[in-house]
Amino acid sequence: MWPAHLGIVDVEGARHTLALTGELDLETAQVLEGAVLHAYDAGARHVALDCSGLDFIDSTGLAAIGRLRRDGIQLSVIHESDIVRRLFELTGVPRVVA
Repeated sequence: MWPAHLGIVDVEGARHTLALTGELDLETAQVLEGAVLHAYDAGARHVALDCSGLDFIDSTGLAAIGRLRRDGIQLSVIHESDIVRRLFELTGVPRVVA
């Protein structure tokens, strides 16, 4: 198991894209929340989560995405891996969660 790694891969005005790799779980969900909030503080009003490099996501990762949405940040998921796509389908989490 590898922890999630986050990196801002693109900034286009008020839209930032964060690339996630590894696992988004109990140990790393706070890292995601911190990165998205940091992008928001830096002027982002829309954050796209590139999940193509995620190998695993658990309920804590899903909950982190939900909390960020409630904080008024527009989020979308792009380029999700097959594992993440299947989890979203099973749980009913939309790819655009804002």
